[in-house]
Amino acid sequence: MSAIDIQFWKIRKREGRKKPWELRWRINTGTYSLSFLTKALAQKFQSKLTRAAETVGEEWDLRTGQPLSWTRQQRTWFDHSCDVAAAEWDGAAAGSRRRLAESLTEITMNMLDDSPRARRTRPTDKVLRRALSQWAYRPGRIASEVVPDDIAAALAWLGDHTRPVAELADDEHLRALLAAIKKLQNGKQAAATTARTRRAILFKCLDRAVSAKLIVLNPLSAIKTRRRHMDDAVSPVVVPTLAQTRRLLWGVRELRGHGQYRDRGPHLFALFCLIFYAGVRPSEGLHLKVEHCQLPMGGRWGSVTLIGACPEVGELWTDDGERHDERGLKHRSRKTVRIVPIPPELVVILRGHLLTFPPAFDGRLFYDGPDRGKVPGGVYRSVWRRARKAALNPDEHASEVARRPYDLRHANASMLIAAGVDTAEIARRLGHSIRTLLTTYAHWIKGGEDAANARIEAALSGETITDSALTCENGNDGPLTGQPDESGAA
Repeated sequence: MSAIDIQFWKIRKREGRKKPWELRWRINTGTYSLSFLTKALAQKFQSKLTRAAETVGEEWDLRTGQPLSWTRQQRTWFDHSCDVAAAEWDGAAAGSRRRLAESLTEITMNMLDDSPRARRTRPTDKVLRRALSQWAYRPGRIASEVVPDDIAAALAWLGDHTRPVAELADDEHLRALLAAIKKLQNGKQAAATTARTRRAILFKCLDRAVSAKLIVLNPLSAIKTRRRHMDDAVSPVVVPTLAQTRRLLWGVRELRGHGQYRDRGPHLFALFCLIFYAGVRPSEGLHLKVEHCQLPMGGRWGSVTLIGACPEVGELWTDDGERHDERGLKHRSRKTVRIVPIPPELVVILRGHLLTFPPAFDGRLFYDGPDRGKVPGGVYRSVWRRARKAALNPDEHASEVARRPYDLRHANASMLIAAGVDTAEIARRLGHSIRTLLTTYAHWIKGGEDAANARIEAALSGETITDSALTCENGNDGPLTGQPDESGAA
């Protein structure tokens, strides 16, 4: 509101108080007061209120009895970032929610008050990070669950000891924050994708700060940082050869556990085969149901229809509180499907799997435990580590090759490229754009290097120069290059 009726009472002293000098004032029908250490400080604050009341168009906050512009300047980063997390929650994928919370945590840890007074009562970084990532940036949890005492104390401390959002309007402060969020907790440089994600979320927070009139403009738009080299390519050293892949898959099949989990290896053998032969992501394979498999007999090609995925993100971030998030295909709408042809060898493997391990109650091919729940990521990664140790020789095991099940998907992509399959078809099967495919795989595949070298060598020897390129005018000296006076050169 625009205040037109403000009145002050005489500053009074109240003995026995830490801040004995009390300033009282009224705006319309609301009364307010603040206490100060000295009378001079109370008078100074009264003068500021008086000047603000004389400003035409000044809006006042009836909760505090102070100009709204003051409240905006004092709004802390912690309060603002909690608002951002709440606003972004609905409709976001579980993985996006988790990444937002993790990025906001890192930004907030670099927006803390570092004064001696704040440090005296500051909780440990471990507790602060847990309070931020698992409570403050998980909307609704504080209101619905009992908050542990150490978390409650950390949240209260954060509410009082984070710097104001308005501070980031200053170029020096903003650049210092940008430099800080490019690093990991151990002080090392964060990956380029991590730094890019944090900067994007900071930009989003500052945009919302503009909308809330906490700052006038988003200052991050004016800061151009040196673009770091984004190496999204898969390293060739992690991709197994076909022979290594077959040994690894056989190692999974022969693996045995204990008790009710004795057949985990044989059960997950078909999952790892699916990742290699069809190039599916692990979360897509775990989501596959029997009704989406075409498995003909007679040595013919089959297909699997991928309609979604179930990545494991943690129960904090899903709408239903489950560890796995039921979602559509990556970077695709919920209705998008991807039909992937599978070779006869994989058809036989999947038919054998279904005979040995009947589908779960909802038709899923892969499950874990007596209740046939979704396979936890830790389970199939543990099986893979054990099989890798058993299948590879000591030198291979010590190397980076096939450390993750996902590297089987990279092996599939490299195999298709080396086989000369059309780029658009490879991208379609993998669920990539052509640009992503070329960026991620094509530039390190060496399968076509010998053929390319042979063509270049033939060109240099003149074997592939066509009649249209070789004429009587350039037969002795080669084709014209466009340089001046070239035709008259000796």
